[in-house]
This record gives sequence, C-alpha cells and structure tokens, in this order.
Amino acid sequence: MIDLLSSGKRDKVELLAAIIAMTRKPSNFTRIMDNVGLSYQLMKKYLKLMHKHDLIKTIKVMEKDQNNRHVFQATEKGNELLDAYCQILRIVYGEDFLEKANNLAVDCIKYCKNE
Repeated sequence: MIDLLSSGKRDKVELLAAIIAMTRKPSNFTRIMDNVGLSYQLMKKYLKLMHKHDLIKTIKVMEKDQNNRHVFQATEKGNELLDAYCQILRIVYGEDFLEKANNLAVDCIKYCKNE
C-alpha cells in the first residue's frame, strides 16, 4: 500500500480536514493559512470550494473603532466530514498513526486524538 500521508504530499481531503479542524472555532484567514501551510491563492481556492459545498461559513465580526472583519467557521456538514476523515485514518492506519503523524495540521491531529 502506498502511504501518501508519509510521503510529504497532502491530498485535497487532508487539506479540507485540516481547514475544518482549524475552523471548529471561528478563525481568520491568515491564521488558517499559516497553520495549514497554504499559499494565499490556494487558501482562497479552498475556501471558495468549501463554501460551495457548505463545509464552512463566513461570519462578519463587528469590532468597535475598527473595520469589520470576517472569520470562518465549520458547518455541521464540515464537522461530519472531519469526523469521517478521523475514522478513516483510524481504520487505514490504526490509532498509533495519530500519535506520530507529523504532516497533518496540528489542529486536525488534536481533534482526531480527542474525538
């Protein structure tokens, strides 16, 4: 079996799960982009895709004496995808995989471990 997760390459589903894990609590664009390790252009592409499939939603935050800003939060459908992704990791790689996985986003690993 080819182990894509240890090859250093991340697939689309892994990136979607990582972004959803980051947005379980509202998160801003830059924080997600930095923690998941995507370029600005790729981040925009993934957010657009995730909005299209109702995996995340945008929330407008009103801040006193500042411009309005937007944060992103996972939807119920997004959380279901993340739960399924964690289950797949357990089935395919076993529980020990989560202890030594280093190429998944940190929030995704934490979520899957504590699920």
